[in-house]
Amino acid sequence: MYSLNYKLQSHRFSIQTGNRKLAELCSQIYPDSRVKRNGHADIVYLLKMRNDSVAGTVYEIFIDGRKKHQTNWKSELFSHLEWMITCNTLSHLQEFFQLHAGAVVKGGKAILLPAEHGSGKTTLTLSLTKNRYRCLSDDIVLIDPESLMVIPFPRSFLIKDGAIKKLAKSNLIDKKNGYYCRSEDILYFNPDTRNKLSVRKVKPYAIVELKHNRRFKNELRPVSKSQMCIKLLRQSFNVHNYKRKAVTILTGLVRESKCYSLKTNNVNDAVRLVSQI
Repeated sequence: MYSLNYKLQSHRFSIQTGNRKLAELCSQIYPDSRVKRNGHADIVYLLKMRNDSVAGTVYEIFIDGRKKHQTNWKSELFSHLEWMITCNTLSHLQEFFQLHAGAVVKGGKAILLPAEHGSGKTTLTLSLTKNRYRCLSDDIVLIDPESLMVIPFPRSFLIKDGAIKKLAKSNLIDKKNGYYCRSEDILYFNPDTRNKLSVRKVKPYAIVELKHNRRFKNELRPVSKSQMCIKLLRQSFNVHNYKRKAVTILTGLVRESKCYSLKTNNVNDAVRLVSQI
């Protein structure tokens, strides 16, 4: 039995399987959170593969002994596994305020990139990592509610649909460093981990709301802190847990940060504008 152990902040989980190939693919999920020994795991994910005379090859996911998903597609197995792990991890990390945003850091200055789905957040984050920024997260940001520090949430980049070919053509991704989920046309891609992520937590320096559209004129402009606070409230995953304290957290976050709105029609100009902050 292969057992892969992970620790992301206070949450510990394990992925177990008897299949070597499945274990190799699992190692690409949350690559920077692997640990040698896990102690007591909060959740154990068990992957099984069996051959059925009618259905053919069947893949199954068990969580703490209970079957949660079954499929004939290995690609679908991993898309569901990654989704389950992310949801359960966020559920276990309620001690942090959770935002839908990317985050990068360079020279000790962290930049948050809140954006709606489809706004080019992952593309911009990948492009910034090619320009000597370090990725803290491409989609989920954890905020310590007391210190207001940004906590890294390292996981594989989730890239969808037409963006896969576009990013591969631009040499921003390499399919050899990820796994492709054919049933949903998505790629889970591991960013370059040759330099292990050493950032534990960092104060935010700037918050940049990203908006992408081919008809936009490239523009980086300051926005009021009150506007940014409202925008971040809309991008919170667990604001209901904090209620009134959520406003206090976000007010403190934007008070110490430069706040901008970035409209862009191409990623190269977006990288240039972010680098000027």
